[in-house]
Amino acid sequence: MATQSQAVGITKYQLFCVLAASVGSVNWGWTFGATNIPGDVISKCAAGPSHLIGFLPSCIPASDNVWGLAVGCFALGCLVGALTSTYFSNRYGRKTVLVYSNIPAIVAAILYGLSVNMAMLIVARLLSGIALGSSLGTFTMYVVEITTPKARNSLGGMAQMAIIFGIMLSQTASLGLSKPPFWRLLFAISGVLSVLNMALLYFCVESPKWLAMNGKLADARDSLQRLRRGTDYTDEFAQLTSSVMINRTSELATGGANNGNSTKTSSVIDVLLGRTPDNLRHQLVVTIVVMASQQTSGISGVSFYSSTLFNSISKPDASDAFTIPTLAHILSSVLAIAGTLVMPVCMVLAMHFGRRPLMIWSHGVMALCSVLISVGSIVGLNALTITMVFAYYAAFFIGAGPIPWVCPNEMTPTYAVAAVGAIGGSINYVLIFVIGLVFSPLLDALGGYTFLLFGVANLLSALFCFFYLPETKDCQVADVARLHSVGVHSVLRAKYRIDPLKSSSEYTI
Repeated sequence: MATQSQAVGITKYQLFCVLAASVGSVNWGWTFGATNIPGDVISKCAAGPSHLIGFLPSCIPASDNVWGLAVGCFALGCLVGALTSTYFSNRYGRKTVLVYSNIPAIVAAILYGLSVNMAMLIVARLLSGIALGSSLGTFTMYVVEITTPKARNSLGGMAQMAIIFGIMLSQTASLGLSKPPFWRLLFAISGVLSVLNMALLYFCVESPKWLAMNGKLADARDSLQRLRRGTDYTDEFAQLTSSVMINRTSELATGGANNGNSTKTSSVIDVLLGRTPDNLRHQLVVTIVVMASQQTSGISGVSFYSSTLFNSISKPDASDAFTIPTLAHILSSVLAIAGTLVMPVCMVLAMHFGRRPLMIWSHGVMALCSVLISVGSIVGLNALTITMVFAYYAAFFIGAGPIPWVCPNEMTPTYAVAAVGAIGGSINYVLIFVIGLVFSPLLDALGGYTFLLFGVANLLSALFCFFYLPETKDCQVADVARLHSVGVHSVLRAKYRIDPLKSSSEYTI
């Protein structure tokens, strides 16, 4: 007798689809991290005076503010991409958005390679942000909708793992591609990743949940059959179609429009104004706070300006064999590699301990590390500071890095998951932009005291997760959504806990 599909873990085809779609997130990490090491070479002509190489300048001089704008425009583009992806992924499908979001990314890569002034570079950053922000937001939904609960425990953090892997690749490649004219190639490689992503996605299926929501039940069955090959998926498909019918009945009962083919999906405005069949205030508040806390932890400032940070905390003699920039570049790459190695550990920990304990632990450890980074910087203990930066990264990658991206998908009804995810992603991207602009001036103004601010922010984030973040390990999305759709509340009360062994799927998703 075949095993019930919902009881299995990762199947080969599930894994292939997740890995194929994750190339877009690798591209996000590559583009995010590519400006770090060659920043001074591009904006300050650190490799020598500006001169033409062919018809392209060797560098593009810019003030710190203009370069900060160019770096931050990627996050602004991601904001636009996250907001627009809600409409497109609901209307055209998750896979469709994942595929076609690569087209503007390819155009941006060409602009990167041919930039002759800062305006072109800014447009390229903005365009790539729109493309990759749309892809990243849709990818997290796609993973949740094609995986089983057990597989989701392991694969739910794939978005952040792919991002960190992309950062690692770009930081490592930057060691050899930071000089003119090779920094152009460093940026243009983003287009190669986009082409690869499109090619791999050709062999992937559309989300069966999205197909069912849009009345394409035969296609949904075929998609689910491929994803659950070798298992009995009859009950899972019955629950899927049943949930769609419940959504339609609820929609008609509340006077919602129905086009005869699909259930109504909620827009960003609907969710913000509370115009949804369920009370989603708790899901919305939790999503916004955990997304914001990811950035207020200070991680983006360290990622954007790790070279500047290491320069500010290390002052060796001029006779040292290794220059400060060289050491900073090597340390930046080692940090990215360490993050990539830690992420699989996070997946295993999430399977055993759950999301909520890891988030509390992650922010708590980052709060401690932030304080010790400040202490080391103030009193001149460089070894302590650098060690705590490594520990800070490790704590981030284990909890606060991957988990916020899967939170909205694991506790929100399907009709609103795209909108809630877009709102959370938008908050995240706005803060990436803001922190990218203010971190360097903050470091100049406050010096070693800068990380005390992040320590306080991390402590507050840990307390919020303790009181308000639901545990979703091994639980059906339907049960989590139903239980917490009652307004903002503390999850410490016994009635807001789910026993996965008794979890059912009889509720609207």
